This record gives sequence, structure tokens and C-alpha cells, in this order.
Amino acid sequence: MRLRATVTAIVTLVITVAVMAGFAAPAQAAPGPRGCPKLYVLAIPGTWANNQNPGLLGAVTAGLGPETRVDYVGYDATAFPWEKAVYGKSKAQAVANTTGLAVTMLRRCPRTRIALTGYSQGADAAGDVASEIGTGRAGIRPGQVAGVVLLSDPRRSHDNNLVGPPLEGQGSGGPRRGGMGWLLPRAFTICEPRDLYCNVPRDFYVTRIAGYLAETSDPTPSQLGQYQAEAGAIVDELLRQGGLGKVTYELSNARARQQILAFDRFLNSGSHGNYQAFEVKPGVTAVAWARNFLAGLA
Repeated sequence: MRLRATVTAIVTLVITVAVMAGFAAPAQAAPGPRGCPKLYVLAIPGTWANNQNPGLLGAVTAGLGPETRVDYVGYDATAFPWEKAVYGKSKAQAVANTTGLAVTMLRRCPRTRIALTGYSQGADAAGDVASEIGTGRAGIRPGQVAGVVLLSDPRRSHDNNLVGPPLEGQGSGGPRRGGMGWLLPRAFTICEPRDLYCNVPRDFYVTRIAGYLAETSDPTPSQLGQYQAEAGAIVDELLRQGGLGKVTYELSNARARQQILAFDRFLNSGSHGNYQAFEVKPGVTAVAWARNFLAGLA
């Protein structure tokens, strides 16, 4: 009887282990659906660029390897009322399209990981998508995102992981509420120091208000908290400068003229389009760093 009990216990243990292994093995070893990439890079071009002409993102996403698929996110990519869409509406479209592409891929290929990159308005949108994921406000888990790299992000913050020389200013649109959340350790931003879209001095209040108005030109309901936070930050900072008299000065025609001239110098400098030459460290350009970062994620 003891021998039978011992044999029965051993057989039961073997069957149990086999059954457990049978359940566990497919989750670790079974291949994903055919055609699923290891890494899915969603690249959002800047204003006036498009899928056929993605601008500098073409160099950022070139030759990332056979295990990586790259899609350029299509959207209006405009900014002014006389174009297809004002900036706020155009960017909201980019955010929605990016999220839709990511969700569609993850439903078909749950083991694929997402990477986000963007330039200028595209960086604004990619950063918003990353922020929503990182702070738990999206239908995508932070663990499904391999990395984020933004170039000339108009909502760059001192809290972001900056690649390149230290900067005094922040993005013209104001920082994102909650930042990158859980994605912060693998989300990076690059900004040419002279680029006022991503490095506007904090005392350029007229410029910051213009950036705020661009961001809110077609308000997105999910971003209302962000809009309120940035408006409150501008007002608080102005009042801390010295009361209503200082507010009047900071918003005066003279100060506005200074900032208009500074912005004109910025536009003429070409710094916003200088990322293929701008070196984030000796011998490594911004575009090269961003490409190497994405290539290392697969």
C-alpha cells in the first residue's frame, strides 16, 4: 500500500508539472502572429511635412533593421486658420491617429513594443501620446512602450530627460501635466539651444502666451486640465514678478517688440531645422543620436 501510494504521488507530481509546463510554455515560447515586428516605430513629422516627405525624420528612422517596422503618422500638419486646420486641431488629429495605429498593432501583435518619435509639431503630439500612456490615461500600458525620442518639442520641460547641453528655457507651449510618468526613464528630448519652440526663456511671457494660444486654438477636452495649469502658471509667474505694474510692463508693446525681434532672429538663424548638424555630444548629431536610440530598442 505504501509503495502504491508513493508511486501514485510521484505520478501525480509528474502529471502536475507536465500540465503546468504545458500552460506556461506557450506564453514564453509561442511565436506571435506572422508579420509582427519586434518594434513598431510611429514617427510623426513636423508642420507641413507628410508621409511622402517626412523631413528629418526620414534620417532618424532610416535602416533600423529587419525586426523594426516604421510608419509615418498622417495628419494635417498645419498651423494657421487659412490652412486645413489650426495648430491645436492638427496636433489633436496627430495624437488620435498615433494612438489608433498603436492600439491596432498591439491588438494584432501583443508582443510588439511601440516606440514614438516626432519633430516640432510631431514631437508635441508624440510627447502628448507618451504622457497619456505614462500617466495611465491611455488604453496602452507603459510596459508596451520601448522608448520615446522627441526633437524640438514645444512642450519640453526641465523634468524631461534632455540629451545635449543644459538649457534655461522650456517649450513655448508649457510643460505637460504629469510629465512622462512611468515612461520617464526611457523618454528623451533633444533641443537646439537657439530653438525658441523648445527653449523659450521663462520671462518671454508674450511668446509663452502665443504658444499657449496655439495649443488651445482648438481645445481637446482631455487636455483641459493641462490648459488650466499652464494658464495658471503664466499668471502666477507674472504676479510674482512684482504685481500688476510688472504685468503691464511684461505685456507691453516694448516687451512684445523685443520678443518679436528675438523670434525673427531665431527664424533667420535656421536653428529649428539644424538638427542634422547640431551635435548633442562631440561627433554625434541630434539625428544620429535619435536614430541610434531607436535602433537599440529592437
